[in-house]
Amino acid sequence: MYLFKRSNGRYYIRYQQLNGKMTCISTCTKTKSDALRFVSNFRKELDFRESHKTIPIKLKDFFREFLKYSESVHRPKHTETLEASFNVIMRYFGDIALSELTITSLQKYAEDRLRSVSVHSVKRDKANLSSAFSYAISRKYLLDNIAKMIRHPKLPEKQPSFLGDYEFDLLLDKVKEADLKDLFIFAVNTGLRQMELLTLHWGQIDFKDKYVILDNSGYLTKSKKVRTIPLSLKAMQIVTNRELKKNGQLVFTLEGKPIKPDYISHKFKSYVLESRINSKLNFHSLRHTFASWLVQRGVSIYEVSKLLGHSSVNVTQIYSHLRTDDLKNAIDKLN
Repeated sequence: MYLFKRSNGRYYIRYQQLNGKMTCISTCTKTKSDALRFVSNFRKELDFRESHKTIPIKLKDFFREFLKYSESVHRPKHTETLEASFNVIMRYFGDIALSELTITSLQKYAEDRLRSVSVHSVKRDKANLSSAFSYAISRKYLLDNIAKMIRHPKLPEKQPSFLGDYEFDLLLDKVKEADLKDLFIFAVNTGLRQMELLTLHWGQIDFKDKYVILDNSGYLTKSKKVRTIPLSLKAMQIVTNRELKKNGQLVFTLEGKPIKPDYISHKFKSYVLESRINSKLNFHSLRHTFASWLVQRGVSIYEVSKLLGHSSVNVTQIYSHLRTDDLKNAIDKLN
């Protein structure tokens, strides 16, 4: 193994792979001291892998295999997100052996990527790599999930965008299609995600006990857990009226046909702009609105978390700042 510098100013390592072939890997730096540290860490990882044999596979072949696996267990949109991340990673590293990826090189990748994209994008890349590496371990391509060791800056906390009562009324006034108006009202009264709404079928509505059950039958929910949402009076009115004139299995259709996600996102945004309310609002903001209205009306964060189907109540804490009465009552105790 030896270190050399190419015309682009970066340092590279030339070394012998486990199969006996010579190959090169970039240290991703133009500074010799950083390159030497990379060599030291890389040598340790190679020694470890030498003593714990893994099945060799090229990066491109591995990503192709994992994407095929993803298609069988994940939603199509998630697989598209995985593919987008993998394409960027492939352009950065080239078609090297999967085992040649190191903590050091992945950390450098994350730092370089942060110069051109947001922290959110880097965090998504890390999550996608971590998912892929867990699969790689099960296939004996890797020994450990080094993606989990990538450090990245913490995401700044942001207040979710939601509609006030008056803003929501302004929006509804602009909606021309009765089917879409029903969808928006039901969304803001249940907090369901877009695809949970668009794939909702009549078998999931319990008219007697007034609730909707998300049982992963028509659509695999994000948490993959079954959850039950009680229906408010407005939500019950929507499904009762639509049930009288149903012509298929789906609860929400547009003129009797299934509604495509991209179409509903585009239409919602157009109505937001037409209403001249917050231009940052999107269809997902209806879910934020559902949660925000509940919190403002005194519902506990724990209960809101259960209704939203969050994996942890910590995820729901972004709405806690809306509990201003709690803070005011706490301060009043000083009087």
